Amino acid sequence: MISGIYTLIDGALVHQLRFETISNNMANLSTNAFRKDIISFSEALSMNYVSETDFTQGPVRHTGNDLDVALEGQGFFKVQTPKGVRYTRDGAFSLNAQGVLVTRGGDAVLGENGPITIAGGKMTITNDGQVVVDGTSVDMLMLVAFKQPRLLSKEGSSYYSHQGEESEVLAAEETGVKQSYLEGSNVNPTAEMIKMVEAYRSFESAQKAIQSIDEITSKMINDQGML
Repeated sequence: MISGIYTLIDGALVHQLRFETISNNMANLSTNAFRKDIISFSEALSMNYVSETDFTQGPVRHTGNDLDVALEGQGFFKVQTPKGVRYTRDGAFSLNAQGVLVTRGGDAVLGENGPITIAGGKMTITNDGQVVVDGTSVDMLMLVAFKQPRLLSKEGSSYYSHQGEESEVLAAEETGVKQSYLEGSNVNPTAEMIKMVEAYRSFESAQKAIQSIDEITSKMINDQGML
């Protein structure tokens, strides 16, 4: 009977982990280019699980802001941060005091020539990522893809670090660029809400079963003096 409690506790922890993962997905429903996480288990009521990021494309919406850029396809922007190179799909860019194109966190967006500097008036970004200022091409967005996307690790602020070899970072040849657009989260609120309710109910059922076994065990000990 005691071993049964251990199995139920594992089950409760499984459902709690699912619930927390889904809650985090829901909390990022409005985060630009957010990718939802999925928890899968090798078997029912087992703590042997795998956490994976779903890199499915999110919806793209028009903003009218020339500095907003959305990607269509599997590519990522390459960004220079104090911790080194990072990658993001969030194209809500701006210009700093030096005219450098930066992310929300103030980190430089990289082009083929390094940080992209906009010095002039009208900026246009073409579908292939070419940055044009006042009719003159000044750089090309450095867009990359990954041989094994599962080796990307979330770091917050919509940034990812790559845990693989540099040779596995490839040019994103089939990625389109849309200026004045932003990509949204790929979280489906209806589907996630259904999963959340299921996880909560499963956790609640496991918890009640644990309480029932605990009460029966206590009664056996008190009334009969044995397990």
